[in-house]
Amino acid sequence: MTKSRLTVEEKKRVENFLRGYATNARFIHMEKYEKLYMGGGRLSLPEGEALTDAAVAKARMFEVRHFVLSLANCDEKLLLYYRYVKGESMERVAEMLDVSRRTAYRLLDRALFLAYGNGIDKLF
Repeated sequence: MTKSRLTVEEKKRVENFLRGYATNARFIHMEKYEKLYMGGGRLSLPEGEALTDAAVAKARMFEVRHFVLSLANCDEKLLLYYRYVKGESMERVAEMLDVSRRTAYRLLDRALFLAYGNGIDKLF
């Protein structure tokens, strides 16, 4: 018998990995803001360390984006891309896919299962 659904824990892990794209994008934005507006008179980490943090954030963003784009072409791939990489709301994604909001959430469950089945669990 093959598994057709993710456990709550597996689903949380997959979503957390995918949400890492937005979190790291915000981190990079905040770092730029900090350098631009607060860089003058405050103590900060050595320059090399800050570059390392930004590089790690960009690498994690690349992992998420690369994984999503490596999936087979389907509505699930589009949903994951627009939801987690582009940061669209589920309502907006449903509208773009021309499906109901309820169908979009069902599609999200299938997309997370598809992502898990395609080895996303090996990335975190």
